[in-house]
Amino acid sequence: MGTVRVIAVAGECAIKMGQSIKPRKRGGLFAFLVAYSVFLFAGGPAYASCDVLKVNGANEWRPFSWRTPDLGEMKGIFPAITHSVSEQAPVRSEYGPDLPWNRLFALLEHGSIDVLAGAYLSEERLNKFELSNPVHEDEVTVFIRTGMKTKPRDLNGLVGLRGRAPYGVHLGKDNNKFAADNLIIDSQSLDDIAADLEMLKDGRFDYIMMSRSYGKKAVSTFGFDGQIQDVPWTAARRSVHFMFSRKSPCVDLLPKFNAVIEEQLQAGILDAYQAGFESAGGYKSAAPPAETVAE
Repeated sequence: MGTVRVIAVAGECAIKMGQSIKPRKRGGLFAFLVAYSVFLFAGGPAYASCDVLKVNGANEWRPFSWRTPDLGEMKGIFPAITHSVSEQAPVRSEYGPDLPWNRLFALLEHGSIDVLAGAYLSEERLNKFELSNPVHEDEVTVFIRTGMKTKPRDLNGLVGLRGRAPYGVHLGKDNNKFAADNLIIDSQSLDDIAADLEMLKDGRFDYIMMSRSYGKKAVSTFGFDGQIQDVPWTAARRSVHFMFSRKSPCVDLLPKFNAVIEEQLQAGILDAYQAGFESAGGYKSAAPPAETVAE
């Protein structure tokens, strides 16, 4: 079975702070008006500190993040880390509603949410956001029908076939360009993975490109063993990170997130979470140790 490999990269992010403006004293009333204007247009103390961390993430990307059946609470490795940071900071975490993946990035860029709980590294995202140290390395592969006559041996073997992939799958700069130019891939949320696997089995499309660990667990849990399989080759290996908005006051928490990531890596907590996900009997029953669950 494919395993998501845990990795750590040392490093801290420097945060540039704006300089304060000190107006010349020209009398009490003038000084008051200047001070009030600075307060008003700077957004005031509520915007200068991070009291509430606005978080959002993937609706169904186990074990990294997912939502409870009522689409409310978020669970998974990334919400668990967020919970640990919230206890230490302290800051209150507030999880946003289920939204389309592309819209989450637009909101993150404009500062409407503070942090995205888990996304693949890409050059574009590195240029737009502040990224945490990598939490995991995810292996992206292709799932096909077991009885497929000509099985693809690489990305070239997918040319002419119809595929499906969840939003956010990233294959790296060169492979992304190849896929955009040559492959037919329908990007979907894959919130109902059982239904997608059923359609793959029935020949509605030819392959699903997704996380190997996530896909193999789904195939086993929903009874598609012997009917659907993952190919032996890897389409991409992508590190998974927290991504902070550069317009968020909560970006100051990034060093704390990195410290908690390193702490949980060293303690084996993240490895245990991944192992629990892969070995648990039920697809929705895998859970980390109680102290790491985001409540």
